[in-house]
This record gives sequence, C-alpha cells and structure tokens, in this order.
Amino acid sequence: MKFDELELFEVASVIKPHGLNGYISIKTFENYSNKIYNIGMPVFLKIEGIPVPFFIEDVKTSGRNVLLKLKNICNSEQVDRFRSASLMITEKDIIENKSEELSKSELIGYAVYDVKFGFIGNISLFNDIPGNPVFETTFDNKTIIIPFADDIIVEINSNTKTVKIIAPEGLIDIYLNK
Repeated sequence: MKFDELELFEVASVIKPHGLNGYISIKTFENYSNKIYNIGMPVFLKIEGIPVPFFIEDVKTSGRNVLLKLKNICNSEQVDRFRSASLMITEKDIIENKSEELSKSELIGYAVYDVKFGFIGNISLFNDIPGNPVFETTFDNKTIIIPFADDIIVEINSNTKTVKIIAPEGLIDIYLNK
C-alpha cells in the first residue's frame, strides 16, 4: 500500500488497549521482529482502508506483544476504536530497524531485574543453545541461568542498559538457595 509515495507494509495488528493511558497492545506478524519499533518513528493504522499516520512516543514489551504509546492517543477508549486495525510501517523503517537490532552478545553487561527479586546481576555470558538460548548473571557470588524467551523477557531498554524479566516460579530460588 502506498501513502504519499511511501511504500507501506503491514507488520502487526492491534489487539486491545493496555492500561488506561493510551497504550496499544499489538501482535507483530511472525516474519517481523518486535524490535522494529522506535520512539519517534511513524506508524500507520489502517482505518476504513486508509493509512492514518501516528508517531510512537513510547515502546514496551509485554510477553510476546509490543505496547505502543502513540502521540495524541491518551486513553483506552481512544485505543479501543483501533481494535483489529492493521499497523503498517515504511520499508525504510523495516530495513533501518533490522540493522539496529541488538545482537544477544551486545546485552553482556546489561543489568537484569526480576519483577519479584529485583536486581539479580549483570549479564555476564550468553549461551545461544539452539532452541533454548540462555544468559547468565552473577548475584551474591552465585551464577543464575535465565532462558532468553519472549515469555520471560518483559523489556530490554538499550538507553538504561537494563533487562526486565518475569522468571518462572522457583527458577531464581534454585540458584539462590544452594
């Protein structure tokens, strides 16, 4: 689809509002990464067959979905109007953002925070086991191994160099109670 001479590609669909402050929960299609969205970039919501441009104010992850805060969308009622809409971005943004994705080895040194335990160390090693990549942190002189999976990684923030996780029940306890 074209918009003002720009070629647009459908990369996601709007699922639902997230919270009360205008965040949109979106599901990115399989052949695209959740990391293609950046603050300040334009996205287009297909409304009644017409691409309507919005600018991203904030990006978060929630499990397998991405949460976007779009400029001038301030509450869940506004978001609800876009439920099931297609989300499109320009080909230029797809190419640029793919090349900017962090490689897993670039996460070494990032601080890791679990929702329950808080700070659990900095990433010291990445083991890219096929089908089950993991990273290691050291906390209280104990190594903690965490799966690098979408349902565990809540947010990766390259500005603050932090990774927020929700570890499965008992996983961190195994390492800390040795």
